[in-house]
Amino acid sequence: MTTLSLPEEFVLLLHKPNGSYYASSNHVGAAELGELVLTGRVGIENKKLRVLDAEPSGTAWIDESIALINRKAGAKNKPVAATTYIQSRGPARKQHAEALAARGLVRHERTKWLMFTSNSFTPDPGTRDVLIARVRAAARNEVALDERLALLAALVHATGLHSHFGLDRAERKRLKEISKGEQLGEAVRDVIAQTTAAIAVTTAAAASAGAAGS
Repeated sequence: MTTLSLPEEFVLLLHKPNGSYYASSNHVGAAELGELVLTGRVGIENKKLRVLDAEPSGTAWIDESIALINRKAGAKNKPVAATTYIQSRGPARKQHAEALAARGLVRHERTKWLMFTSNSFTPDPGTRDVLIARVRAAARNEVALDERLALLAALVHATGLHSHFGLDRAERKRLKEISKGEQLGEAVRDVIAQTTAAIAVTTAAAASAGAAGS
């Protein structure tokens, strides 16, 4: 399978076979954060972020993300809350979906009606099925967990995506354990714990905002 970043994998799983997506699970910023930490671009401690490597990468979303964190950090270079980053990167789903479409891994269709334009992104079924199978294999203890697979599995659980993949009770329980960082190295455990905690806070804030606006 084509090498994919963590947010690209997450976006492929996030989109449904009919071109829509699971809106309540849209925490692409959390997947980006995982990638930035794994590649040494960003450090995370006490759910706060600091830029470790600000060199241009040539990848739009990475450079935009680093610029965002630096901007939020301000002149005093204060650590930035992970929740602030995740919330600020909410629109990133479309950016990653378009990048995947350019690589032939997503079919992008635009529909215009009067003054409105809607976009649908249909994931390549083979690629998406392979990703779901990898997550399921992790949930069944059929494969060794590396940092990326552990983070992807944790993200799938923390965002509620697991409820759409037909996992049984034992598989869901194992994903929950992975999302707690159990049986993983300290560095990976910390990244997973802090990223999933940030997702939980972001989800709760979104739910409160929705309730207040209803």
